[in-house]
Amino acid sequence: MDMFQPRANNSAKIMMCTIISGSTAGLIAAFLKPLIMGTYSRSRRYDVGALTNGLLSGLVSITGVCDRCEPWAACMIGLIGSVMYCFACKLMKKMNVDDPIEASMVHGACGMWGLISVGIFDNQYGLVSDSTDSPKYFGWQLLGMLSIIVWVSLFSFPYFYILKRIKLLRVPLVHEIIGLDIAEMGSTAYIEA
Repeated sequence: MDMFQPRANNSAKIMMCTIISGSTAGLIAAFLKPLIMGTYSRSRRYDVGALTNGLLSGLVSITGVCDRCEPWAACMIGLIGSVMYCFACKLMKKMNVDDPIEASMVHGACGMWGLISVGIFDNQYGLVSDSTDSPKYFGWQLLGMLSIIVWVSLFSFPYFYILKRIKLLRVPLVHEIIGLDIAEMGSTAYIEA
């Protein structure tokens, strides 16, 4: 019995591809998001929050295919993931969706890109491989993404609609103004200097 994994899918390559994707996405998002959101100025050129969420967007994007892609593909996956994240932020702003930590942009938009990237960049069955089943494999990825969207929508929309109707979706305005730390816990979370 062979104790070593084949080099194509070993843990070192998985870690390398994951780091490449996350790093690429973080760097691109730090520079790109201020341009897309229209917040770029001489004093605000880079967005540190976009750097961290960009890093996460690259990690979310590569997760599905990290064991079966090449380093160049990991770089492309991270790059496209960061662009998806930045444009998802712009879309959510236009739709007036309040997501201060940008979780839906990172996990929703980049999760969808991650499913698509498996169908494109998988070494064995993706569109970049020489497999004759590549289009079918890509189609399965798209069908999986559509199934997840339908499933989440089926359960999320009624839940949030009911919460909105019985006025439990948002905290009272006074709690928003003074902060939930004081309203819910009775003290601030940070020491003010």
